[in-house]
Amino acid sequence: MSSPRIGIIGAGPAGLTLARLLQINGIPCFIFDLEQDRYARDQGGCLDLHEGAAQRALRECGLYDQFLAVARTEGEVLKIYEPNGTILLDEGSGYGERRPDSFNGRPEVDRQQLKDMLIDSLAPGTLKYGHKLFAVKTSVGGTSQKYDLHFEHSVEIGFDLVVGADGAWSKVRHLLTDQRPVYSGINGVDAKLCSIDNVDLALSRRVGQGMCLTLGSNTTVLSQRNGDGCVRSYGFMRLPEDWQTTCGIDWSSHETAKKEFIEKYYDGFNDDAKNLILLADEMAPRPMYMLPLGHRWAHRQGLTLIGDAAHLMTPFAGVGVNVAMEDALSLGLKLKQWKREVWDQSPEQGVSTIIQPTSAYEQEMFARAEAYGKETWMYLNLFFHEKGGRPMLEHFAKAKEQEREQAQKQVEEQTKKLVKTEALTQEEEPCLTQVTLVESKEEAIAQ
Repeated sequence: MSSPRIGIIGAGPAGLTLARLLQINGIPCFIFDLEQDRYARDQGGCLDLHEGAAQRALRECGLYDQFLAVARTEGEVLKIYEPNGTILLDEGSGYGERRPDSFNGRPEVDRQQLKDMLIDSLAPGTLKYGHKLFAVKTSVGGTSQKYDLHFEHSVEIGFDLVVGADGAWSKVRHLLTDQRPVYSGINGVDAKLCSIDNVDLALSRRVGQGMCLTLGSNTTVLSQRNGDGCVRSYGFMRLPEDWQTTCGIDWSSHETAKKEFIEKYYDGFNDDAKNLILLADEMAPRPMYMLPLGHRWAHRQGLTLIGDAAHLMTPFAGVGVNVAMEDALSLGLKLKQWKREVWDQSPEQGVSTIIQPTSAYEQEMFARAEAYGKETWMYLNLFFHEKGGRPMLEHFAKAKEQEREQAQKQVEEQTKKLVKTEALTQEEEPCLTQVTLVESKEEAIAQ
């Protein structure tokens, strides 16, 4: 039986998850990625996958057990330090009050491990590397809306649906909206310290098994341990967008750049915080961009977006990959239902109705992405606060109190229901006794 021709642009977690979901439900597709292979560039740090989001998507993909084999539950812990080294929170040792329960069930996994798991699950020939997209154009001729993909060295024609999973600077997004990412106000450097246990064991212990935040006044060192023994640190602060070119740092010299960066911006931070940058093997400037909160577009048949292409966020709430994989899950399941109920019944009419699942997905995604976007913006302003890390602890304490109040409310409601049920039972018992007595009297007369 024929199937719609679907092309996915971008082999990140969102695009790979969608491809896997489509294939296991009998819908063939292709992924086109600009990289030359899966190891062509550094894939970044690790990701925390939430139970109701990315983990659910992996269950639907049939990959949950493989995920558990590489997931690091020990990486869920958080440390928060003041710049002078005073510790405010250490979930690993039990110092301070843990974050709210909503942060539970979020094990870490290295981004490369997640991608490998998804790539290896795809049918051979699905993922086409070395395809740098230049443009998406409407196919010439034909009676239905189809699209051709123009790459650097080739053209792939006749797609019924093109899904842009091509990240922050998406080429597919141009066909749906004029909106481009906007600067978030946060800038700084991305530094990678390899084999930290061999370099500085005391510093490694300071970082711990999960995330380690050193929060100053609008200036931070945000560190996270990866599964390969490296620690990724981000020296982020509130800076102008053109900071990289106007700060006066010589980026051509790795060692010089690290020293100049620390000397300029980390006065008052202790040596441990500084050394997470100074001892790094790699460092690069990294401005943070985002799409405006509540960003939407008018639906266009045969085109849609998932992941960062649809709703780019900064990483400060730790939800980006989860929203992206939820996008893939939502779109994949809607396309599965549409193919079964519409396309398979009438392929000739099916293409024109592909607007149904994609439009429904977009409306659902817009609301979900806006909620996650607001949460991310809130956390950005907690990470970069003039009072350092204490406002974040106050936020956690308030959220935990709300959880306790909600739990108490649920107990009270359950108690009321139980009391009501018992009262009804007691009311019914006399009636049953009376009926029994009447029946006994009638039996005696009859005898």
